[in-house]
Amino acid sequence: MSDLSQRLREPLVIIILVIAVAGWLAFFAMWINSASQSGQQQETIATLTAERDDVAQRLAAHEDAQGQLADLQAQIATAQQDLAANTASLETVRNDLAARQAELDALTGELEARRNETANLQQEAEAATQQTAELTARQQDLQAQIDAANQQLTDIGARLEAARQMEAAATANAAQLTSEAATATSNLADLQSQLQTAREQLTTAQQQMTDLAAQTETAGGDLQTLQQQVADLQTRRDELTAEVQNYQNQRDQLQPQVDELSRTITQRGEELTALEQRIAQAISAADTVGRYTVAGEGEAQGLTLSLDPAGKFTLIGRGNRSVTGDYVLTETELQLTNAQGAVGNAQFPMTCPIVNNDNGFTIGDAPGCALAGLQFDRAP
Repeated sequence: MSDLSQRLREPLVIIILVIAVAGWLAFFAMWINSASQSGQQQETIATLTAERDDVAQRLAAHEDAQGQLADLQAQIATAQQDLAANTASLETVRNDLAARQAELDALTGELEARRNETANLQQEAEAATQQTAELTARQQDLQAQIDAANQQLTDIGARLEAARQMEAAATANAAQLTSEAATATSNLADLQSQLQTAREQLTTAQQQMTDLAAQTETAGGDLQTLQQQVADLQTRRDELTAEVQNYQNQRDQLQPQVDELSRTITQRGEELTALEQRIAQAISAADTVGRYTVAGEGEAQGLTLSLDPAGKFTLIGRGNRSVTGDYVLTETELQLTNAQGAVGNAQFPMTCPIVNNDNGFTIGDAPGCALAGLQFDRAP
């Protein structure tokens, strides 16, 4: 469309248009001065008048299309600026979200490590508790042994007392119970030996009980240390859980903004696509409108096809026979509908395939296409 606008602004084109207008005015003056001339001259004047109107319509259409193109370009620039700003905002939010996600992953890994340490410490605490229970059981067994030894010592004391009584009786009856005294003395020695052995066992049991008490105290201290570590780890776990929840809340707060920016970018993209389509339609409409004539020799030589921006066509043949109606022109076909005038044997709606070239288009063969094989070139 910019090439066409430049062509219309060239001095040669302006001179040609001025000459054409002057010629039309001259013909119009000749028509006034020569009212008695033949109908052929009137038809010529009508043709020139139609061409003048067609050129005026083309100029108006090009000016409108140029104004629409300028407005659409301004809208595209504004949309591109908005899109760049929204893209920068989205990139900033994405970078922030990525940093938050990295921090969350790091904290999650640290929390998992702390959980593993807590599990290990809990296992150690359970092992220490089990060891304490075993030591307590051993202490109870030793206490039972000590009680048994004390009972044995009590029994030995009672037996010693009986032996002393027996010794007193034997001393009183020494003469009679010499053999019994010797036996009692032997028994007393045995009992003393047993008493000494029991005393040694009691000492050993007391030492073992002291060692067990020390071990129990040490295990209790270790257990308290482990319990304090477990409490510290639980506190740290709660803090990390709160931080993770905080980061998740921040992520949840940022996610709607990211979604809103994505929707805004999508909307801006759709608006930009719509603007580009409108520009393409405006350019296509500006390129397709105009006047075309059949080139070459033959019966169709001089056949003129006029296409205006409003979607109307005018087909003028020899003898000024014309057909008007609606048209749709794409890159591959020309469709003519609602035809009125010198239709003849042609049938409408008529759809004809076309092949575009540098200066116009060529009609291809198709059933019902009365214009098949004709080459239309753009008229100046």
